[in-house]
Amino acid sequence: MSPGPARRLLAAVLALCAFAAVAQSNPPSAATAQPAPPATVIHAGTLLATPGEAPLTTRTVVVRGERIVAVEEGFRPASQYGADARLIDLSDRFVMPGLIDLHMHLGISMNVDPEVSTSPARLALSGAGYAKRLLDAGVTTVRDVGDNGGTVYALRDAIAACDVPGPRIFAAGRVISRTGGHGAKHPGPTELHFEPAGCDGVESCRRAVRENIDAGADWVKLTVSGSGREAGGRADAQPIMLDDEIAAASEAARRAYRPIAAHAHSTAAINAALSNGATTIEHGTYFDAASVRLFKQKRAWLVPTASVAAFVRSQLSMFAGSGDVKGSEELKAWADAAVANPGRAWRAGVPLALGTDGGPSFDADTTAKEVGLYVAAGVPASAALAAATRNGAEALGLGDRLGRVQAGYIADLIAVDGDPLADVERLRTVVFVMKDGALHRPPGDAP
Repeated sequence: MSPGPARRLLAAVLALCAFAAVAQSNPPSAATAQPAPPATVIHAGTLLATPGEAPLTTRTVVVRGERIVAVEEGFRPASQYGADARLIDLSDRFVMPGLIDLHMHLGISMNVDPEVSTSPARLALSGAGYAKRLLDAGVTTVRDVGDNGGTVYALRDAIAACDVPGPRIFAAGRVISRTGGHGAKHPGPTELHFEPAGCDGVESCRRAVRENIDAGADWVKLTVSGSGREAGGRADAQPIMLDDEIAAASEAARRAYRPIAAHAHSTAAINAALSNGATTIEHGTYFDAASVRLFKQKRAWLVPTASVAAFVRSQLSMFAGSGDVKGSEELKAWADAAVANPGRAWRAGVPLALGTDGGPSFDADTTAKEVGLYVAAGVPASAALAAATRNGAEALGLGDRLGRVQAGYIADLIAVDGDPLADVERLRTVVFVMKDGALHRPPGDAP
């Protein structure tokens, strides 16, 4: 998706209360211009201004409204930026962009509590509570890649209107799957409740995409393979959607300036999704050399979701099954491969973004833990932090306004104790959160 459509999508769908100025393509006239808002001046002891590059020391970050307006060397006095400027002292902290999680399910829950998982009202409240905890943990942007048709739209819009706190949300709405495909089966006792949109044949797939977009979808989510638990998610499994179905769905999405997120584990499913227009591959466990070439050629992103695989591996007896569900040994082999996947992808030069497959059933610091799993798999800490910030913004088509601490960028800033480049566990000790230039967690404020 080109930068122009991405900007229009952000403006049209996410009319954020503190983000409204970003959506305006023309500056106000002199007659209508409002006075500049007071500056917030941040003294950053260490600043990761551009994730993937070396951090800077003793920097002053100046924020007005929702934008960063300057990054200066040294600690400048707040009075330099106006008599009403306020100073936030993070001179002993590590400051960086807010985290971006590209694979969330805020509107679905594990089916261990039917009272919650089958009630739209309870799911909405559960998602709102989790959204607040995510923001407390430093996650300022989320892409939700599947709910049951409306819950996350409502949450997205409530956060945009400042009715409830949370990260900004890009929502896919209902997952699009074929009859009997991933998410389209009656869930077992440890599975998520999905109500997917049906995709059986070219016209059906086009209609499902168009209906989702009409309902408010920012992205389109296709299930091109089975899950890692299913036979349809084995390395050698064929895609569960046909090429013409994937192509039809992608074309319908492209014409509406909506990108495609493709759930794909098997090699053939990954390659089919990439060949037919996917912007991101979700999970992508069994990519091969042809996949690597396609990722680079198509400028697509891999979102490995190691967290959910690590969770499954820790609970094999609960998740293993019979029939279409893999037994314990095969399921462990998949989980091992999925947990190792970020490192294998990084070594192959596959563009990496970050997502967890998380939701209300997960801890709020799961995004930070995912960064740790990347590092444990062999991804350098610098590259792992870039995947969780700058790369996520670029995958969203918003790399010119999110994911860096730079003049002109949205003021999404977090601070942690210690240096996560030296010890990635430090990313779990978030002590300061700013989103859209608004202070969510002041220093020393417990979540």
